[in-house]
Amino acid sequence: MNEWRESAVGLGLVFGTAGGIIISLLVDFPFMYGIVIGSIIGYGIGLFISIRTMKS
Repeated sequence: MNEWRESAVGLGLVFGTAGGIIISLLVDFPFMYGIVIGSIIGYGIGLFISIRTMKS
C-alpha cells in the first residue's frame, strides 16, 4: 500500500509539472513559474489522493 501512495504523489508531480509547462507555453507565462506552480498543485492532488485512500 505504501508503494501506491508514493506513486500517487509521484504521478501528481509529473502530471502537474507537465500541465504547468503546457499552460505556461499557452498563456505566455514565465516557464519556471509554470513548472513550480504545476508541481505544487500536482503534489497537493497526489497527496490528497494518497491520504484519502489511506483512511478508507
